[in-house]
Amino acid sequence: MSDLNVSGAVAEWAHGLGYSDVPPRVVEEAKNQILSVIAGMHAGHFSEAGRMISRTVKEWSGGKDCTLIPSGEKSSLHSAIFGNSALAMTLLYDDYMLGAHTGASSVVVALCLAEKLGSSGKQILLAQIVANEVASRLGLSSMSDDLSEYRTPASHRLGAALAAAKLLELDQQQTYSAIGLAMQEAGVGVRAGFVGSDAKMLGAALAAPAGVQAAELAAGGLVAQGDPIGAEDGYCATVGSISGADAFRTLGELWLTETTSYAAYPCSSYVAGAIDCVMALQRQHNIDGRKVTSVEVTVGPAARDVDAMAQSFLAGPDSHPGALTFSIGYNVAVALIDKEFSPRQLSRDRVRDEAVWELAKRVEVKVEPASESDLRTGSLPNQVARGSHGGFDVGRIDLRAARAGLAAKVRVVLKNDRSFEIQRDTPSGMGSGPFDDRVKTVEDKFRRETRYSLRKERMEKAIDLIHHLERATPANVKEIVRCSCSER
Repeated sequence: MSDLNVSGAVAEWAHGLGYSDVPPRVVEEAKNQILSVIAGMHAGHFSEAGRMISRTVKEWSGGKDCTLIPSGEKSSLHSAIFGNSALAMTLLYDDYMLGAHTGASSVVVALCLAEKLGSSGKQILLAQIVANEVASRLGLSSMSDDLSEYRTPASHRLGAALAAAKLLELDQQQTYSAIGLAMQEAGVGVRAGFVGSDAKMLGAALAAPAGVQAAELAAGGLVAQGDPIGAEDGYCATVGSISGADAFRTLGELWLTETTSYAAYPCSSYVAGAIDCVMALQRQHNIDGRKVTSVEVTVGPAARDVDAMAQSFLAGPDSHPGALTFSIGYNVAVALIDKEFSPRQLSRDRVRDEAVWELAKRVEVKVEPASESDLRTGSLPNQVARGSHGGFDVGRIDLRAARAGLAAKVRVVLKNDRSFEIQRDTPSGMGSGPFDDRVKTVEDKFRRETRYSLRKERMEKAIDLIHHLERATPANVKEIVRCSCSER
């Protein structure tokens, strides 16, 4: 890889990467990511915020090149990317990897642009993986806390530009210009809007079309110079630290796509561990939520901090669903009462149930004292910060230690003083877990969230086509999009 500058090195790697250069295990993970993101689109489409997005995007449409999933309606390229990206992130139901939540841009841009251009399955996977690898490293370069994903619009913008560069078959200089054009107005998300509102669903939706536009402009002849990623006045140094640019030195050696985790529930990953515990208890004991007198939830410091942060955005039955995705108390309570946790539990009507809020008041969130220091040391932001003093080394990050903060323990006490207790080390679908478990998580998620739109035959066909995407012709790609859209 060239040492001219980081942006030039990224352009050289992205342009030169061929499908045969990508390990098969990385390709398989990318297919899982596609299933997860499409499932998230379906779930988001049926939410109140998702319906608002869909109505608005329809009014923007000025073309018929691409498909809005899951409605099946046709739109322009940029509008389809916006709409599909927003739906994928509506309920925090998207995938996440080391450094960033990338799927809402990498998957969406690759599918939409491939549909317009008539690209093959291999081209889709290659573009998606390039976007994942670069976007996640940009996220790592600016990571400073356990909720750094609100900063990731720049990651989506850069990843989208590189996915488009691959599918548009830009040369190395054009790819370099696409990076410069995309990063010129990279932007930084604001936490205040991220936590308690619908604004977080726009992180990828606003950035991804701009990244594609940057690649299109580079293809049209616009030129960008310099090193907007790694220079002393570039993005890494401005938002994070100059040593963060070293994260890009492992491109092609360490595949961060392999760290992808898949959301099994529509909530923050810091809440998912507690939900996993509740659902396991319900499967084992069929608990009547109306007979629960108290619940004790023990989590890591990061999960406790995220829950505490959400408190200022809660307003009981009038709470915004966007804030509830970070709330341990509400989500544990509604999961106990309903014996499920799906997008339905975040609907406006369900949130207004006073009984859920009465139980939520009896949910106590605690931190395990003996492990608190260990969890803080092992958290991803702290590993990144320690690494920056002696040079940034992505390869030395311990993913299992970083995910230790997602462990949870739940103890439920009933009116007759009977109690049940369970502990989970990591939520379902985690990147540090067995590959087969992650496959099951995404397939179950896809079937669960598409069952309102797709008949079983069509659903299973979509799953099979995606699992064999490397064999897909342009015609097969259009069939995947068709099979992912509503027929009811």
